[in-house]
Amino acid sequence: MTQASKSEAAVSAAAKVSTGATSPARPADIVKNLDIRPFPFWSPPIGAFDAFYVNDDNPFVSWREREKERVRLKQPTGVVIGKPPQAPTVLKTVEPPKLALPPAKSGGGDAPKVVGFNRKTDGTLAVIVNLPGETRPRTMKIDEQAGRWTLKAVEDGNIAVFQDETGREYRLIIGAR
Repeated sequence: MTQASKSEAAVSAAAKVSTGATSPARPADIVKNLDIRPFPFWSPPIGAFDAFYVNDDNPFVSWREREKERVRLKQPTGVVIGKPPQAPTVLKTVEPPKLALPPAKSGGGDAPKVVGFNRKTDGTLAVIVNLPGETRPRTMKIDEQAGRWTLKAVEDGNIAVFQDETGREYRLIIGAR
């Protein structure tokens, strides 16, 4: 007989005894008709705590062991012992570099308007400009003169440096509107 069939037989026998019926009873009927009495329990007496230091942390550690912890707990927290005090930090204010912007718009007055540039395979650079009074764009190489304007250099890849007949230099943005 297996364990499951044994427990089923015990339940049906208990049902017959408790209810007096031959049909199997529900588990609730079995529990309701059983005589359940409270189990008496006596805890052993605990002696006086004269030899112990009772506190909130751990009342079951002897007083001698707690004395070491009490001294440790009375020490201030967050204090670093053994390191010398550091010198105060000095913050130096760093001046930002002066920002020198090119002109906001190229081609003011009678200055040429730089439309773009063309770099050839041999390394030469040509700038495409619209001169005042002309309808078609013109290509200028470095040190080439058109009208009163001479292209002197191209700086930073996007600024064309022109010089007028008086020797004054103008820095014009390539491709500005």
